[in-house]
Amino acid sequence: MLLAIASVLLIAPVASGQRLLERGEVKELNGVEVSEQLGNHVPLDAIFTNSNGDEIEFGSYFDGDTPVILVMVYYECPVVCPVVLSQLSASLNKLDYIAGEDFKLLVVSFDQAETTTLALGERTKFLDGYTKGAVQASRDGIAFHTGDVVNIRRLVNSVGFAFNPLDNGEYSHPISLMILSPKGKVTRYMYGFDYPSQELKLSLLDASQGKIAASLGDRLLHFCYRFDPTAGSYSIQAFRVMQVGALLTVVLIIIGLTILFMGERVRRKLYIASLEESQDNNSDHHTDSHSSTTSSSAFGTRTNTGHVS
Repeated sequence: MLLAIASVLLIAPVASGQRLLERGEVKELNGVEVSEQLGNHVPLDAIFTNSNGDEIEFGSYFDGDTPVILVMVYYECPVVCPVVLSQLSASLNKLDYIAGEDFKLLVVSFDQAETTTLALGERTKFLDGYTKGAVQASRDGIAFHTGDVVNIRRLVNSVGFAFNPLDNGEYSHPISLMILSPKGKVTRYMYGFDYPSQELKLSLLDASQGKIAASLGDRLLHFCYRFDPTAGSYSIQAFRVMQVGALLTVVLIIIGLTILFMGERVRRKLYIASLEESQDNNSDHHTDSHSSTTSSSAFGTRTNTGHVS
């Protein structure tokens, strides 16, 4: 049991140590909140334009296996959005999952007036800061978009993302990102400017139901940690750790019994081999003794015969 607990804590020492901002705190910070739509699906038939100028059906990004990080921004935002993207890039660099392989990142501007050129510039800037984006597959897993009023409104409504235009031409909007399942269902919200890589990993594991787990450690994380809405972070579940401990105990007992059983079989074989070797040696010794006696008798007969004549 102690081994199981130590293993889980060593795998994820910070999973419950950092708390993201809550929805109310984000509203206080920026004046607008998110109306969480957990379990809702994004519009898969919505059409957006990517940074290459191609029209893309949103559902084409959801393959049934790969979770998605969705970020709503506007590219000419003077302060908030650049910080969100910069902080997200830094977190993804620490994450041992790779865009395009383990997850996809979709960035969508909610300002219908923004152009493809702006999307391309922001994507280029983001990729420059993403150290795992050297491979083309990982670059393809990061897409920036623009859209029209109708499709933008459908998307923001599906995830509960609100924004308000200001008199100076800027927008007031939440500081958040959404985690979507491989089928486009909203599974998790992350608020504020800080996105700890361990929180991202656990969120992506949850969204994919553990399908993207790359190791036994990841599977233990997914099994033993659950998101606690009251704490605003993932926390370890004692009962699940006990289950892991019980399983490890059973496995160790089975391994121990197997080693003892195999050891006993080996010892028995060695004992039998030793007995057979001892019997063979005794048999050889008896044969040699019999041959020697026979030879001696024959020699004595010849000697006696010679003496009489």
